Formats: sequence, C-alpha cells, structure tokens
Amino acid sequence: MSKEDALLHYKTAMAVFKNWLTKGVISNTDLLEIDTMLARKYGLSSCSIYLENDLLCKENRVIYGTTKGGHYG
Repeated sequence: MSKEDALLHYKTAMAVFKNWLTKGVISNTDLLEIDTMLARKYGLSSCSIYLENDLLCKENRVIYGTTKGGHYG
C-alpha cells in the first residue's frame, strides 16, 4: 500500500470514528486509543502532521518548547 493510500485509509476510518464520538457511541478516550491503533496500522509516525491529534507528540507541545518567555522566532 502506498503512503498516500495508507493516509487516505487512516483519514477515512478516523472520520467514521469521529462521527461515532459526536453520536456518543465512543468516548474521547476511546477515540485517542483508536487514533493510536490506526496510526500504527497504517504506518504513520506518532508525530505525523497528518494525525488527528498531533498534540500527543511531546515535541509539538508549547510547554516543552525550548523558547522561554513567549518570544518565538
């Protein structure tokens, strides 16, 4: 499966599960677990920009950034 196909399958599956979340079928915790499993299944890095919740990647969290005092650039 190409990377493009894997990403398409991941995004399609996540759209279904996000719909389930809005209908109350699954919880936010369930969605995060599903996201992790699907990312692994389709070969996406845990820090991929294509993930639905990329804030799970520690490097993307502002609190862990190297810049202090709010001065970025």
